[in-house]
This record gives sequence, structure tokens and C-alpha cells, in this order.
Amino acid sequence: MLIKILKTLFKGGRYSNKLMAKELGVDESLVQQMIDKLLHMGYIEKEKINSCGDGCGCCSSKKSCSTSNQSTDINIWKVTQKGKKAIAD
Repeated sequence: MLIKILKTLFKGGRYSNKLMAKELGVDESLVQQMIDKLLHMGYIEKEKINSCGDGCGCCSSKKSCSTSNQSTDINIWKVTQKGKKAIAD
């Protein structure tokens, strides 16, 4: 399950825990636990963007950003080199 979530995050795009849980056929709380575990293990890292509503285009999700004209905090998960190696194995 960890590798499936890691691969999903590596593909990019926008995913909520709810959507990922639905796609994987598991409970949303399990997805959160797995993300926490991937973070703790060093397979992903969290990049927090504060108040991205100004449309700055400063993050890797600028093409799919849906925060126009609203202030919100978003978490962007980046797969680390360690995570990329795990996917490749």
C-alpha cells in the first residue's frame, strides 16, 4: 500500500486523502497514516505554501492551481530521491 501511495504522489496532480482513498479502495484515515509513515521514513517531504491565493505561480502545481482569489494553505508532497529509488526497485 505504501508503494501505491508513493507512486500516486510521484505522478503529481492534485489529490485529497479522500480521493486517494476512493481510488485505492481504503479508508481515508489509512491514507493519512500511510502518508505520515512515508514522511517519517523519508520517502516524501512536505512543502507548505501559505496563502497561495495571489496566483503567484511559485510552486510545482501552478498549472493546476485552483486557489484563484482565495487564501488557503496547501500541502505539496514531493517524492525524495529515497522515494524515487523505492519506486524504481
